[in-house]
Amino acid sequence: MPERERDPRPAEALSSSERMTRSFHLTCLATLIPYHQRCAALDAWLDADRALFHMGFDPPAPVTEAVLRLGGDRLRTALARAARSERTQLALLGLEVTAIDTALRENHLLGPESMRVLRLRDPAATAAGRAYNPYDHRRDLLSTDPDLAAAALLDPRHGTGRAERGGGGFWTTTRAAAWDTVRAAGGLARVRAVAARLPCVDEDPVGADVLAACAEQDPEPFLDTVLERRLGTGALLRRLRAEHRADRGQQQARRAVNLILKEPYRLDWGLLAAARLGRRIPRSAAVLLAERPDCPPAVAVVLRTGRPARPGCPLPPPAPAPPATEPHRPDRTHWVPEWKPPGDTGPLGESAASARRALRTLRVAYDTRDDDTAVTLGQLGAAIERGLLTAAEAVPLVRPASVLTSWVGQGSGWSSVSNAAWSGRAALHVETAALVARWASGHVPAGRWAALLPLLRHHPGTLPELLATATGAHPDRPAG
Repeated sequence: MPERERDPRPAEALSSSERMTRSFHLTCLATLIPYHQRCAALDAWLDADRALFHMGFDPPAPVTEAVLRLGGDRLRTALARAARSERTQLALLGLEVTAIDTALRENHLLGPESMRVLRLRDPAATAAGRAYNPYDHRRDLLSTDPDLAAAALLDPRHGTGRAERGGGGFWTTTRAAAWDTVRAAGGLARVRAVAARLPCVDEDPVGADVLAACAEQDPEPFLDTVLERRLGTGALLRRLRAEHRADRGQQQARRAVNLILKEPYRLDWGLLAAARLGRRIPRSAAVLLAERPDCPPAVAVVLRTGRPARPGCPLPPPAPAPPATEPHRPDRTHWVPEWKPPGDTGPLGESAASARRALRTLRVAYDTRDDDTAVTLGQLGAAIERGLLTAAEAVPLVRPASVLTSWVGQGSGWSSVSNAAWSGRAALHVETAALVARWASGHVPAGRWAALLPLLRHHPGTLPELLATATGAHPDRPAG
């Protein structure tokens, strides 16, 4: 067999881009396999390449649906390790299988809703997984759900010590807000239960303070002190003064103040007004505080002007914001795809004889970037739409076979069947799927599916020749 017809190297010897390309060709072919045999082929390919679903994008919808409905736990676990779509991740979580949950915890592309489900289901195991996003973790800490906030507190990956050593208090504030949520919902008993499960408090000063407060005979006043020291107005003023250092530019300081004011501090407006009168609060922060909707009018005057509010001299109302533009939402109506006239047939000519002659002598390509003399897929579709050839006549003549198994079998091909059923692309997809279904009628051994693996990308012949080569590579066992 010519060297170009196969790639005998194992998956471990391929580069990441070569492995992704091969996975793309395999999943395109999987959309053409009969529905009830699709998972058998995917299982056989998974034996040869464990990174079958690591393509940089999710498999096509027919492949994902077949795995979710008919696949075994091994196939679903492999999909869970690489799934990017949060809809697919949530569907896998709905199966409630331990191995699938473990695979999702190792998925670096885990969505925020999927992470919340895993945190609530098993906080300790989720904290040990590699799937982590600091922004999603912060959002969980600030959640009003006490169960979710408690589960997020048990995740030690927060970097609190690094933030405090660098002069910031980002994670300190958010973790204190989570403790406040847990305490408000479950009281002292819930706080003690969560504090007893903390994995490590070496870089978590808030957790250490809460543990020390819980060890007291009457913990409530000590907890009040801890939360006030982290979330009170004094903590806010201390952070604001720390950001306005001499070595910071005005733009950099304003950006830092904006981030600080988004944190969940408990604001005492009377203390803030007194701090402004005593010049203990930076002017840029005072202006931003005055623009908050919950700021009382008298305090807004003090924050803006630095002087006490006088009766009858309120601040002018803020300028009205421009009206929000509504996004265009087209009417949800049933529509018929627009018919388009057939394009140019190119080397296929204007007759059935010339089309058959060209397909026997020329190769077919997606476009002419690699070969100027090749017949393009668009020209072949135009010939079918003009009636020069039927798809049943064209499919056995197209070479190489990867044009049909990949470019016709990919997502745009199977969507053409429903969105543009009149097109030649849709006819090619249906006939290619019918040819694969006739070859796969009955039971196809796993070895025969695996035999397609090294042949699919570089086989120079037609699709019937490719399938015959795979059959010869793994013949049926003799009867008896």
